[in-house]
Amino acid sequence: IWAGNRPLWPIADLGTLSAGMLSVGLYPTSAPAQVRQILADSAATVAVVDTQERLAGLLQVRHELPALRTIICQDADAPGVVLWDEWLRGGTQALANGAAAEVGHRIASAAPEDVALLIYTSGSTGEPKGARISHRYLLSSAASIGATLGLTATDSSLSFLPFCHAAERVFGLYTRIHAGMEAVLVEDHTRVPEAAQRFAPTIFGGLPRFYEKAYEALRAEQEAATGAERERWERVLELGRERSRLRETGGVFPAEREAEWRELGAPLFERVRSFFGGRVRMATSGGALLPVEVTEYLDALGLTVLGAYGLTEHLCVAFNQPARYAFHSVGPVMPGSEIRIAEDGEILVRRGPLTFSGYHGRMELTWDAFTPDGEWLCTGDLGALDDSGFLHVTGRKKELIALSTGKKVAPAPIEARLLEDPWISQAMLYGESRKFVAALITLRPSLVEAWARGAGLAVDAAALASHPQVVARVQEAVDRVNEQLSRTEQIRRFAILERELSLEEDELTPTLKIRRPVVAERFRERLDALYR
Repeated sequence: IWAGNRPLWPIADLGTLSAGMLSVGLYPTSAPAQVRQILADSAATVAVVDTQERLAGLLQVRHELPALRTIICQDADAPGVVLWDEWLRGGTQALANGAAAEVGHRIASAAPEDVALLIYTSGSTGEPKGARISHRYLLSSAASIGATLGLTATDSSLSFLPFCHAAERVFGLYTRIHAGMEAVLVEDHTRVPEAAQRFAPTIFGGLPRFYEKAYEALRAEQEAATGAERERWERVLELGRERSRLRETGGVFPAEREAEWRELGAPLFERVRSFFGGRVRMATSGGALLPVEVTEYLDALGLTVLGAYGLTEHLCVAFNQPARYAFHSVGPVMPGSEIRIAEDGEILVRRGPLTFSGYHGRMELTWDAFTPDGEWLCTGDLGALDDSGFLHVTGRKKELIALSTGKKVAPAPIEARLLEDPWISQAMLYGESRKFVAALITLRPSLVEAWARGAGLAVDAAALASHPQVVARVQEAVDRVNEQLSRTEQIRRFAILERELSLEEDELTPTLKIRRPVVAERFRERLDALYR
């Protein structure tokens, strides 16, 4: 299924499962070469696309896909292509002619361990591979998420992340069905704010970047405020941060301060909720860690964003809960899961009903995914469990930077600390086979441009990135982070890029994680200059 978030997607997906077939999703942004790779690897026999553009892309590579027998398109026609509406009419006619019994038989004959989906990984650490996902995995995961978040049939949410991703497929489709929730499909990401205003969801799930944009807009409003309104912002944030940290640690926020926070903050809370439609009772974030500065800021303004951790091979690992959360963590272990930390710091997850069934056609990779006894899934992530049972993810094993001194540095926790500074939007550490650690840094345009206007400077991204005051401001942030690090880990030099890293330039994965090899190669000259 190669389409955006429109009704075609869940209809095609659930229809495929009802027919006893395997369902495979593709990112809407996939290039024809990537489509060919996945369709060939999965030996797909039927392809469903939505637009003329995607149909054209598929037809470019059809001659390389001998297993592909049928192409169905919703918006466009071509020789040998079946229109979506015609396909549905054919199905309706088949049901009327007695096919309902056969469909019922296929549904009833599905066993829990049968493979339902192939979900291809995003490829941030290598070539995409198809994870075999069983019906048991899907049902167990939906039940675990529902129990963790307390979802009910009165809840509603927007679905705007790609359905081909494990998190949106399970949380955005199957968990909603399991809980009886209403879902609003949003095909155009630029219309998410409009959809939130129109449909006012009670649950909002998104990637960190969405919350970062809300944070940037609110910070800009705060910076622009003057007089009594500025004092309101500062007092509400002071009280809110104190409240947030006490709640995290199980402390009690004094009743009189709670009352002051609520009364003084009411108009600001309304402003925050307006980003999400006004009725949101819970917000969740996944795919990457949300900077603590962002989560604490939003929580201080009345919106608690719950971070989570999982992977395609075992989606439901840890999730912060409405009544039990810690912003520096990804939450306690979810129902049905068990974890332990290996001697080298790797997070291991016990194999069980919520675990995938191996990689399609990749037996050796499947064996490598587990410990030698086959009991524990090797996540490839480094982490730790604290005394309260919260999981902290500190980086990827494969991302460890091996300096020429023989020392190794985990970049992710250091990058996360850099992102706590309001001005820094992205950071990538570098130093493989070098003497010291360096960094590439990007700026939050809205905040830096607002500062520039206030200082009477020209708002030009390239000029601001090299402006002495901006460089000095970023140096202060780097210095604060360095104070918390060992000498080996400290960032000796950095470069500020003139633009943010982007998905369009292939510098980010579809889940907005930095493609380190791509970025390192693209900015090779900038990085080399840091070591001269």
